[in-house]
Amino acid sequence: MYYNKNNLYEYNECSGRGMCSIFPAISSFQEVMLIIFRTMCYYVLKLEKHNVDCSEIKKTIISGISSLISSTGYQDEQLLDIIADNYNNLIRLKQKFKNHCEAQNIKCRDIKLMLKLSPNMALSDVLTLGHRLIINKNKKMNSIQKCFSEILFVAVKSVALSMDKLFDYGIMNNQASDIIVTALNIFNYGLFPVNKAKILIAKLSKCDLVLWKMREEIQRKTFGKVVKTAVSLSTQPGKAILVSGSSLCELEKILSYFKNEKIDIYTHGDLLISHAYEKFKEFENLKGHFGSSTDDCILDFATFPGAIVLTKHAAQNIEYLIRGRLFSTCDIAPKGVVKINDYNFEQVLTAAKSAKGFSKGRKKSPITVGFDFDEIKNIIDTLSERFNSGTISRLFIIGMSNYTQEQAEYFNKFLNLMPKNCFAVSFSYDYKCENLLYLNIANNFPLQLKILNMLFEKIPVKSDKIVFFVTKCDSNTISIMISLKEQGAQNIYLSNCPPTIINPAVMTQFMKSYVINQITDAQNDLEKILQ
Repeated sequence: MYYNKNNLYEYNECSGRGMCSIFPAISSFQEVMLIIFRTMCYYVLKLEKHNVDCSEIKKTIISGISSLISSTGYQDEQLLDIIADNYNNLIRLKQKFKNHCEAQNIKCRDIKLMLKLSPNMALSDVLTLGHRLIINKNKKMNSIQKCFSEILFVAVKSVALSMDKLFDYGIMNNQASDIIVTALNIFNYGLFPVNKAKILIAKLSKCDLVLWKMREEIQRKTFGKVVKTAVSLSTQPGKAILVSGSSLCELEKILSYFKNEKIDIYTHGDLLISHAYEKFKEFENLKGHFGSSTDDCILDFATFPGAIVLTKHAAQNIEYLIRGRLFSTCDIAPKGVVKINDYNFEQVLTAAKSAKGFSKGRKKSPITVGFDFDEIKNIIDTLSERFNSGTISRLFIIGMSNYTQEQAEYFNKFLNLMPKNCFAVSFSYDYKCENLLYLNIANNFPLQLKILNMLFEKIPVKSDKIVFFVTKCDSNTISIMISLKEQGAQNIYLSNCPPTIINPAVMTQFMKSYVINQITDAQNDLEKILQ
């Protein structure tokens, strides 16, 4: 957990609002976007067969797919603009394909457009069309096809998001972009090919592993190594800016922009990890971390008395918040949020100065984040010796963070009941016992992967004595579990996932197909594992 461990929160943002599903309009919007992107992929593959460079088009597709993950807070006009812009991209790409065929005097096979949009269409018309297309698609598929088509699209979105985060560092992975285009193109088939989808899902999960490793390496190269750091959760009197999301690159830009201003800057959410990197220790205006719960931006944003910047890939639900102090670096800002262009933060500065700021500040105990590499290496060496000799009968891997009251109670009980001859490596829950290694890396999966790779160089990941608990459901969760299964992991337990991630019926079929266990009761699960 990011914050004081005495502060347990029964509800995350989703359950607190009593609404954890995707609006039908968003489902229709995403279906329309999928059709546009998959049709574009058809033309990309055709053009590339004739050695036509489509790298910029593929980058546009990947960024567009990545944006679908956080498309729940847009205005109707914004959704219509997104659809129109991408539809126009499709029409231009189609014409480019036709022009190329004519210029080369070759016969080219075109594809029928499932969407025919006009400038006069209202959003309601487009979404109605999307809803009708969803119904028609489902009629043509059996339950297995529906399951793997959705799993495939979730895997595509995961890799697209991973690539989009690498774009911040100027990195493009051609192999991953090629697999995304190939995967989307099979949605153009008349009969959805389940076997081919399974192969592509496995390839996408392997791509994610490569991309996460690349991101860890570029983060280290750009921001220095990670060190164990005590992070202040206190606030101090003065004007302030809160930076939320996960983009370390954009946080650095913001800190540099305001370095000569008398403005204190606090991180929020997954940006907690920034405090552990050497580079960010250079910024005197970075004062600490602010928040009350890992999944509740509504309370955090409402109580922060300054300007708030949402970096790229910040997928918070903010429609119930008071506007005027919220800013975003995303290409299309959510409803009521001011868009920042070309990293010009003057509007943020004006809002921060006009806000009341912290009048007195508040003292809170600090939290430790990061790790000492040499210390972890020594622990892993000792742990692997004990595991391989049979001294440790079971090894539990717990994480990432998703600190709800229900999960806190589960793992407190689980770790309390865990036998002395078992050991747990936890990236989520800290329990004071000798047979647990707790590492707070603030939901930075590339760092978790680095540590796990160190561990599995000495311990076989396919051992039936290793049990994985996947405690956080987000856009990467499915890909993480498939990656583990592809590496031979035998025992995976998953916490409850909201339907915003994947349809519950599909999740049930997914868990059955990939042999994933559902977390139930701590005592029952432990007894089952130890049998």
